[in-house]
Amino acid sequence: MPDTTLLVEVDGTALAQDDLEALGQVVVEEALDEADAATLSARLEAQPDGEWTSLLDGLVEPRTEVVVEVALGDAAYRFEGLSTEASWHVDPAGASQLTVKALDRTLELDLEEKIVAWPGNSDSSIAEAIFGEHGLTPEVEETPAGPDPDVHVVLQRGTDLAFLRALAAKWGYAVYLEADDGRLTGHFHPIDPLAEPQGELTFGFGGTGAAIDVTASLAAASLVRATRIPALSDSPQSGESSGDDEAQGARSLGGQTTLLLSPADVDGEVEPLEVAVALARRSAFGVRLTAEIETDAVDLLLRARRPVLVKGLGSSLSGQYLVERVRHDVTVERHRQDVTLVRNALGLKGDEAFGQAGGLL
Repeated sequence: MPDTTLLVEVDGTALAQDDLEALGQVVVEEALDEADAATLSARLEAQPDGEWTSLLDGLVEPRTEVVVEVALGDAAYRFEGLSTEASWHVDPAGASQLTVKALDRTLELDLEEKIVAWPGNSDSSIAEAIFGEHGLTPEVEETPAGPDPDVHVVLQRGTDLAFLRALAAKWGYAVYLEADDGRLTGHFHPIDPLAEPQGELTFGFGGTGAAIDVTASLAAASLVRATRIPALSDSPQSGESSGDDEAQGARSLGGQTTLLLSPADVDGEVEPLEVAVALARRSAFGVRLTAEIETDAVDLLLRARRPVLVKGLGSSLSGQYLVERVRHDVTVERHRQDVTLVRNALGLKGDEAFGQAGGLL
């Protein structure tokens, strides 16, 4: 890993450089809709007194703090989590190893099932309150005003994490944590697929030398129709969306089939148009690109939940994608990123270039 720097902390203590070189492998992964995860492995060595020890022994206590930070230039990804699983492979021939897995601190939001009434609260204010209870800095986008407490009370029955994810699903929001400079931020807001790309990847004609696979679900996305009759009113409210308002290319995949939203599809009192838009947008991400890339070849450390510009795949597949998942596989010799990118359209959106060879750039 010539240009990548690696930091690993076990229970608040950073591993020295010699210890980092003794690690067999470090894998950290962030994804759009799942908890971030880390896997660390190190040699397991026999001692004269019969013990088998490893520099990761401090992580075998449940929920021990572990930090992994991978940096490339000004870009960095920091994982802060808690150990959840340990496995030992004992081989007298000398290949013994201890492997520890960890999840990010959303684990703490998922430890206790609760029954809590939230009368009169909007979903965004509930998210802010839950993040605050866990000592997290909230980054929350406002949702419509809460329901009339005389008519409907939002009831939580489950863990804080499961409840937040159910609230977020109504609006097309994402729920996740990010660690930065010792601060943990709780996010509850939509992901912008049209935001400024974090960088460029050139496949096919050009730079990465990586093979890729792309699949497209051409007829799976929905046009969503929702209707609701509010309490104490005989006038229905309705909304309809094909989810093509944030298309990343010229040919949106949205609105291929029609879905009629039923009251069982979302919880509580909802705004029909906003819920229809959220569900339709989500269904339109039918293009999925997977690749393994060598970091020194692309000089780019990708982050999940952010767009990236893809080139070299012709006018149908080149363009802006959203990074759904990125898995950093780091050893002393190399840093590989296994990535999954998603897209809600085919074709170029504007006049962006789609290749790097043959006069296409």
